[in-house]
Amino acid sequence: MPNTPQGIDFYHTGYCRHPECIACRGGSLRPISFPAMAAHIHADGGMLFDTGYAEYFKTATAHFPEKLYALTTPVVFNQPSLKQQLGDKADTISKIFLSHLHADHIAGLKDFPEIEIICSKKAFDFAKNKQSRFAKLRKGFLPSLLPDDFEQRIQFIEDFQQINLPPDMRPFQTGYKLANGIIAIELAGHAMGHFGILTENVFLIADAAWQIENITEKREPHLLSSLVMDNYAQFRQTLKNLQILSQHNQDLLIIPTHCEKTLSKLWTNK
Repeated sequence: MPNTPQGIDFYHTGYCRHPECIACRGGSLRPISFPAMAAHIHADGGMLFDTGYAEYFKTATAHFPEKLYALTTPVVFNQPSLKQQLGDKADTISKIFLSHLHADHIAGLKDFPEIEIICSKKAFDFAKNKQSRFAKLRKGFLPSLLPDDFEQRIQFIEDFQQINLPPDMRPFQTGYKLANGIIAIELAGHAMGHFGILTENVFLIADAAWQIENITEKREPHLLSSLVMDNYAQFRQTLKNLQILSQHNQDLLIIPTHCEKTLSKLWTNK
């Protein structure tokens, strides 16, 4: 792994546990932890990359059918909230970037009122469509986690300037310039409107891979993982692209959100 990046702080907001073999083919049945990471990018006045788990998750999953989420993905809250971990730094946050709208990435949103939110229009359209609560639950989305003024605070990724990426980011070719040195890149497949962020030599890829070995050792998740994917074929293609990128750009630090091995090396408050 390249050196720890400057200008980004990484936070652990809790975790769930699943068998290792689900995340990486060839793994054991031994349960491993999947931490929900959030990151504070210092550039551009301070931007959060996701908000991870928070106590609001418990309220959102207190009743059926949302309770099924908590039963099938038991969450351990072993850390203070992201807002508490940030301390005075929370006052410097000017934007919140949401990689996608799964509960383990947005549960802390209500702790950051009035701050501009950046997410994909595809994700927003899914959140606002008229599907049943059960249908949205199947896609990992809990509507009650969104603040009441969510719609008024949003700026869509797709409305930013689209740019060509440098050759060392191939096979990824285009992204959206959010600010100087901060580029959003679509990582399709895992969820509707799933994006990562490239900043300096760091690529935050959210759930485009669950473990770093998915990329470095080309070990795909188990086929059962397709049950929670928006588009499994697109997910596999995105993962293949990340594997190629990792091979020819070894100075780039690729960071999955749920990889305990990666977070243990980067965690700001451990």
